[in-house]
Amino acid sequence: MITTPMKGRWTHLSRLSTSAPLLLLLAAQALAAEIPHYDRVRILESPVLIEDAELTDDHGEAFKLSTLRGRVAFIFFGFTQCPDVCPVTLEQFRQFRASDGIDAERTAFVMISVDGERDTPPVMKQFLAQFSNDFIGLTAPPAEVKKLAGQFSAAFFKRRTGAEGEYTMSHSPQVFVVDPAGQLRAELYAASIDAMGGIAATLLGEPR
Repeated sequence: MITTPMKGRWTHLSRLSTSAPLLLLLAAQALAAEIPHYDRVRILESPVLIEDAELTDDHGEAFKLSTLRGRVAFIFFGFTQCPDVCPVTLEQFRQFRASDGIDAERTAFVMISVDGERDTPPVMKQFLAQFSNDFIGLTAPPAEVKKLAGQFSAAFFKRRTGAEGEYTMSHSPQVFVVDPAGQLRAELYAASIDAMGGIAATLLGEPR
């Protein structure tokens, strides 16, 4: 006669424990500020919490995405031999970081390589140094990066270029904006530096 109520009680507690992360996420979403609308910016109707992942940074050290918490992170998926989109994106990052009004201590710029076979940490470091030593380069085996990219709805694939063994990479071009709580909030499609600054200021101004 006692087992049934106890079983029900434990089931109830289990459900509360399981729902705790969801409740925290809903609370964070309720506090989310409305991001101003800008050209070439897609604002997510609901924030998407990005699960933590461990990659290798351009210094050869383990780097968890959760390390970015507390900062607004501008993240894109690219590769060092990219002929156009990646250099243009990094140059825009450089200009934005050098602009007035940016909170450099609370803003991160991250490139995640989709070409883990060639983009070793030293290669990433040398490539990023052309733009800023403060940018973060991350790499991992392609399968792990593909799993992470799925959380952002980003895609990439290897494309043969004709000669045996030679290839290039095709990848999603947008920049993903992750807030200080680790939630994906917006996607930028060659948006202006003013747009980047406005979005960063809004997200940094949210209560935590």
